[in-house]
Amino acid sequence: MKVNRSLAPSAFTLANVFCGYFSVISSMNEKFVQAGWLIVAAAVLDALDGKIARFAKVDSRFGVEYDSLADVISFGFAPSILAYKAVFINWGTIGLFIGIGPLVFASIRLARFNVRSGETSKEFFEGLTSTSSAVTISTFLIFNFHFWNILRWEKIFLFIVIAVCLLMVTTIRYESFPSFSLQAGRHNRNKFLVFLIGSTLVIIFPQEAFFPLAATYVLSGPFYFAWQVIRGDSTSNKKKNEE
Repeated sequence: MKVNRSLAPSAFTLANVFCGYFSVISSMNEKFVQAGWLIVAAAVLDALDGKIARFAKVDSRFGVEYDSLADVISFGFAPSILAYKAVFINWGTIGLFIGIGPLVFASIRLARFNVRSGETSKEFFEGLTSTSSAVTISTFLIFNFHFWNILRWEKIFLFIVIAVCLLMVTTIRYESFPSFSLQAGRHNRNKFLVFLIGSTLVIIFPQEAFFPLAATYVLSGPFYFAWQVIRGDSTSNKKKNEE
């Protein structure tokens, strides 16, 4: 019996959808830590399905579209429900509109990505990914419940939700995952080293390390953008002085 190779990445995408679905149910039952970890699990599955598709050489338009639909559920709808049920449900009507933010901005970002698929560099992402946004929201809740068994900083959580939503639709550059090829250059090797250290910390201290690492990645985009602006101004001033 011949097995279709395209079933392997689709199975991971389907598992991604299931994690998003189960996360929503967990949030509705106020099992917020469980809901957060399910979103993290969906993020891992999302990373694997693309790599498996490329490894098996079964990239297809259907796979891209199905993956995006899965991401809307797991990294848009699920974190919106989690944020709303954990915090914003107590804020009345305004909380309802804030809570829908991750879903709205993630769907916009994913639609933009699909439209521009093949035009962007694989070395970096344009704007914060929906996956990183959802993981940041989820791990902040996990971090809080681990140390205090409650969400201690609601206003900081509000800032995080707004920030990651807006960053998803910007053109700020974010580094992509490293390539695991032995022929990759020095920049990729540096990324791989950072990835390896971060992964090790998450494995050893999942509740404590995940959110600080996710927040560092989120901040890396604006810091890189600011550095580029400063360096650009410095270069311009240097050229003017030479003239």
